Amino acid sequence: MVLDEVILEVEHLKTYFLSGKHDEVALRASDDLSYKVHKGEFVAIIGESGSGKSVSALSIMGLIPYPPGLIVGGKILFHGENLIDMNDKEIMDIRGSKISMIFQEPSTALNPVVTIGKQICEAIRIHDKSISKKDAMKKAIELLDKVNIPNPEVRARQYPHELSGGMQQRAMIAMAMSCNPEILICDEPTTALDVTVQAQVLEQLNDLREEFDTALVLITHNLGVVARYADSVKIVYGGKIVEEGDPDDIFDTPYHPYTLGLIRAVPRLDLPSGYGLHAIEGDPPDMSKIKPDSCAFADRCKYATEECFNKRPELKQIEGNHYCACHNMDKTAGERSELV
Repeated sequence: MVLDEVILEVEHLKTYFLSGKHDEVALRASDDLSYKVHKGEFVAIIGESGSGKSVSALSIMGLIPYPPGLIVGGKILFHGENLIDMNDKEIMDIRGSKISMIFQEPSTALNPVVTIGKQICEAIRIHDKSISKKDAMKKAIELLDKVNIPNPEVRARQYPHELSGGMQQRAMIAMAMSCNPEILICDEPTTALDVTVQAQVLEQLNDLREEFDTALVLITHNLGVVARYADSVKIVYGGKIVEEGDPDDIFDTPYHPYTLGLIRAVPRLDLPSGYGLHAIEGDPPDMSKIKPDSCAFADRCKYATEECFNKRPELKQIEGNHYCACHNMDKTAGERSELV
């Protein structure tokens, strides 16, 4: 895929959560996070729970609750305009219209006392005041049909609890796509679904991306999804991108010890039966205790040196679009060779 126009730039984003009377920093959820999204691009953001993935997405949408959350630094540029500097009305005009988001649990994101059709109509009419209720409902039914919900006219009159988890998620996709956004952010959209429905929903998202030329930012743990669909992969740890590149770069020649750990933890049928799974030692990072001047992965890394505990590594180019933030990336060559 040829990537041309950059429509979203996250530059050195710092989203912290504060505590105490003096607004002391309790947790650095996104800490100097940077990446770009091109028009029509499929971007996958991968990392453990608590690594700052969802917080960065909520920062883009202007949904960080204050208190205790606060964006303390960086920029979020949408077509060159800094979303952080916009007032509530300006960001609301973009949210849902230009940038939409699908949340992790559709059962909690949907209003339980309003029918599916009316909820989609509301999303449509908020951004298009000229459309009538009748035409909005007609469009809502068309959207439900487009996301492969059977009997969309009937489903539009039903409440969320009357739909299965997979149908609820499809309804959320229909709502998010109702205004043809330029960017669709999906925060673990298949977490509560079984494997078969997961594949269907992801295929649906990719089809819609290609049909409407919508950029898709997928927050996920599923490396299989990344290998099949993504144009670009960002590996996040401790609130910061530690490695990024094309899927081929990440899967064929991973450099960061954390990326290697993620890949080695995935079952593979092409390796001997005795190879087994390799867990990443230690616990996920406690974001409230990570020192800003150290590598967040140092406590779990077998290659860590004194430098790792005293100097935070910068993201450096390896080749082409492949970047890594690690002081000892050359030491992972042996593990990389095992993956081939």
